[in-house]
Amino acid sequence: MTTNQFWCAQSFSYILTYSFNRGVKLDALLHAAHQQFAEVRKELLTAPIERLPAMRENLRSLEQGRNLMLLPLTEELKTFQITASPVARIAAETLEAACLAAILTVLVSEQDHWMCAPVYRDALVFYDGQDNLCGVLNICFGCDKMITHQQWEVTAGTATYQELKQFMTGLGHVISEK
Repeated sequence: MTTNQFWCAQSFSYILTYSFNRGVKLDALLHAAHQQFAEVRKELLTAPIERLPAMRENLRSLEQGRNLMLLPLTEELKTFQITASPVARIAAETLEAACLAAILTVLVSEQDHWMCAPVYRDALVFYDGQDNLCGVLNICFGCDKMITHQQWEVTAGTATYQELKQFMTGLGHVISEK
């Protein structure tokens, strides 16, 4: 699916933009997970044998928590990722929404294909008039990848990513260079 197809499929009243997988929330979460992991490993050395299976399972769970940065904002329109913070609200009938539409409806002409795993750090979240979440577009500006909340890949051209990055930076997103 292209960004044009994704945009045209959205029926929304407003959009909230989110930033996640960065900043103080992520730093604090990773630090706490690292400390807890170290404590459990240390305790594992002297724990009674009957506690070992549960402790090993706890370690596996903590290791999976370290993979937090590989997760999108939300999956299947359920709870948001713990590091998420809303940045901006865009009403459907505003100049900002029209600008976003102009960016996302450009036909794909040239694409870069980076050889990295995406780390989604920005998202567009679409809501209807009753504040129901309708759709999510997760964005990785590091490798120019986008996916929906259903894990469907959304393709866009290089120019689209550049314009979208400028647009979101203008809204207040702190997007670092590659």
